Parts: sequence; C-alpha cells; structure tokens
Amino acid sequence: MRKLLISLMLPLFVSLSACASSAIQVRQQDAYFDLYVVVEPKDAVILIDDEIFGTGNTTKETPLRVTAGTKRVEIRCEGYHPFRTTLEYIQPGEVYTLSTHLIQSEF
Repeated sequence: MRKLLISLMLPLFVSLSACASSAIQVRQQDAYFDLYVVVEPKDAVILIDDEIFGTGNTTKETPLRVTAGTKRVEIRCEGYHPFRTTLEYIQPGEVYTLSTHLIQSEF
C-alpha cells in the first residue's frame, strides 16, 4: 500500500512544481514599478537596496525600473547628509515620485 501511495503522489508533485515554476517566471517579467526621483543637488547618487541605480541628473524625466516589493532607498552626495527611506509593499505597475532636498553637512 505504501508504494502505491508514493507512486500516486509523485506525478502530482511534479505537476504542481512545474506549474509553480512557470507562474514565478510570469510574475518576474511584470514585477516592476517606475520610480521618479527629484533631488537637489542633482548629482546625488541614488541607491536602492544598496545598489546604485542612477543620479538625480537622469531620474527626474526618466523613471528607474525597480522590482516590486519593499525597497530601501538612499540618496547620497558628498558634502550632504544622506537621505534614507523605505518604500513598503510596492505593487508591480505602480508609479512613484520621490522628491527631496539634501541638507548640507557642516563637516
């Protein structure tokens, strides 16, 4: 009886894992949102999840294409305090604009 149960479950398991795999591939293709960043100074570097995505010079008119989900955003520029925020639960296809002015550092 045990062998029969295993042989019946194995094809079902293989079939389900094949479906899950194709569903994940479809979601990854459409799992992006657009992020416009307007920042002063314009040469500030934009990092998302510790990866450089661009600068303020390019992201005002052209959005960054970012994978959906919760993202840590940091904007840095030499001589200024960094700006940090978290974008939570961002859904695919959404469009966001992040605007900030960095504060000049005294040091």
